[in-house]
Amino acid sequence: MAPCKLLMQPSLCVDSYSYKEIRSFVENKIPGKSRTKDFLRYNRKALSRIYPKGQRVESSNYDPYPLWAVGCHMVALNYQTADKYTQLNSALFNLNGRTGYVLQPEMMRSDSYDPHQQKKKVQYNIKIKVIAARHLPKPGRSIASPFVEVELCGHSEEKFKTIVYRDNGLNPVWKAPAEPVEFTVYEPELTFLRFVVNEEDMFSDPNFLAQATFPVKGIRSGYRSVPLKNGYSENLELASLLIFISVQQAGRAEEELYSSSSQLRKKQAEHSEPFLYDTHSNLQRSTLPHQQNQLVRESSERYRSKEKKINNSKFYS
Repeated sequence: MAPCKLLMQPSLCVDSYSYKEIRSFVENKIPGKSRTKDFLRYNRKALSRIYPKGQRVESSNYDPYPLWAVGCHMVALNYQTADKYTQLNSALFNLNGRTGYVLQPEMMRSDSYDPHQQKKKVQYNIKIKVIAARHLPKPGRSIASPFVEVELCGHSEEKFKTIVYRDNGLNPVWKAPAEPVEFTVYEPELTFLRFVVNEEDMFSDPNFLAQATFPVKGIRSGYRSVPLKNGYSENLELASLLIFISVQQAGRAEEELYSSSSQLRKKQAEHSEPFLYDTHSNLQRSTLPHQQNQLVRESSERYRSKEKKINNSKFYS
């Protein structure tokens, strides 16, 4: 199909598009930033396909994220090239049970959606700590000296790199930094977390070993084992990372439940409010002495009444 030219006309013609239509755009012929809203309106009405320009004779790829962000439905890539962009594409379609398609984010289906405004609002805060790795692939016959790059791919490009662990690709353990690294997420629907394991050679140059890329929407908090893949997103047997990750929605920290009774008591002391609920240990401390006092009083009274009866019986005998 020929590239679409209607988008260069006034935006009123967008209403005439049908969902039965599909138009193809070369990667460098898509509408510019000044026509972003028109392109979004078109993608809500009809289908669009983006394909690489003919000058990419080495089968290199372009960044698909800006095109996904404006609602493009089919973003064609050169799958014969194992690069970051094909790995992001594989991660995106890991959602929805790997059926081959994902639903367009709901925010893009609204007439009030403005991609530039959405990107200014922080949605999630992610804390990550790389702890260890195991069974990393060998770079030829030498022993690997690995390090891990953690990258947040999306509207903002943030990256963190561990130190190099010398001559151990079997079970390296990273003890530094002690504190997790924090990333901010603006658009969780189109943001990816990418782990890249490289090894440093004798010339201090990085060489690719393995990677793992995940959509932020599918990530859960906790200690996690991350299965590693090669450049073509194929599984590497036994190779994995051990990480700690915490995914927290921005602005919700104060609304979370308290994780322990000590925090609950501290909060109660600050506001001087009575407890509505206490832990089992507190209940034991508050009720057992009272029950014990009652038992002691009852037993002493019974003992006295029994002693009195015995004395009376002796007295009347």
